[in-house]
Amino acid sequence: MKREIIPSTPGLHYQILIDEEVKEQAAQAVAQRRTLNLKNDIVFKSFFSKDCKESAFCRRKMLSAVIGRTVTDTTVLNPEILPTRLDGKFPRLDIHCRLDDGSEVDVEIQNSMYQDDQVRRSIYYAASLTRNALTSGDQYALLPHVYQIQFMDFTVVRDDRRLHHTYLFKEREDNAELSDIVQIHYIELPKIAESLRKPADELSELEFWVMLIMAHEKQKAWQLISTLAARKEEMDMARALLDTMSRDRQEWENQFGYERFVHDCISREQYAYTRGERQGVQQGLEQGEHRRALKDARRMLQDKLSVELAAKYTGLSAEEVQELQQDMTQSRTRS
Repeated sequence: MKREIIPSTPGLHYQILIDEEVKEQAAQAVAQRRTLNLKNDIVFKSFFSKDCKESAFCRRKMLSAVIGRTVTDTTVLNPEILPTRLDGKFPRLDIHCRLDDGSEVDVEIQNSMYQDDQVRRSIYYAASLTRNALTSGDQYALLPHVYQIQFMDFTVVRDDRRLHHTYLFKEREDNAELSDIVQIHYIELPKIAESLRKPADELSELEFWVMLIMAHEKQKAWQLISTLAARKEEMDMARALLDTMSRDRQEWENQFGYERFVHDCISREQYAYTRGERQGVQQGLEQGEHRRALKDARRMLQDKLSVELAAKYTGLSAEEVQELQQDMTQSRTRS
């Protein structure tokens, strides 16, 4: 069974294959009572966009922690993950929400495969949200807040250890804020190392959610959030939702299928790069040999050798040598 996926690169189409091997892996994961990986794009979206009270609660709490104000209600505008179990278009794995006050939010988790041009990517997404927030004839006063949120499994702001960065419109010279109506939020997951050294009771709300996302690969993260009495309600809801999802074989099929898709994409890119690099080296060698042959032919013509002999000794075609001879003649004439 094949599913077609449309990645972020226009014009390219890949497929996710859910075959017997993936199904067997999923069945084993359920039998072994393993826990799904929230860093997986599909699992992340499923966790935060399900139509159930646990997901709605986690979504509100996570968004409140990121944007810095209490979110009381959310509506997921693109809850679909897999259109069918057989095949179909694969949507961009973002979570597009509308908040209780009309604000528009786009949330994504980005793995390292798509870290190129991350800044431009997030600006483009924010601009798209802003443009689509009003319909023709609406007053600009009705423009809602727009939040573009990126949980990234790589580092963009390399000279700063902060986990969370927020970008607004500001004046260049005095840093005066023009407006916060469009906000871009970067949460850089690798910077969790600083948080792991904190006592559990000092963790912020956002650090709790980042640790939950990272708990699949950071045992210390799971230990910390499990001891957080101050976050007991969040922990209970998150654990209940993740446990329920982890007992669902289809969720595991989606995770394993997507992981294999990502692996295949990386392998294809590496192969294409290696092949292109080899072709580039070969092309460079051939160009160097050609330049040397032209240089040798020039010397032979200067020594009064015939076009035929110059072509024979250099390996160039008679046409190339004749054209070289004409260029030399024209150069002498201009001189």
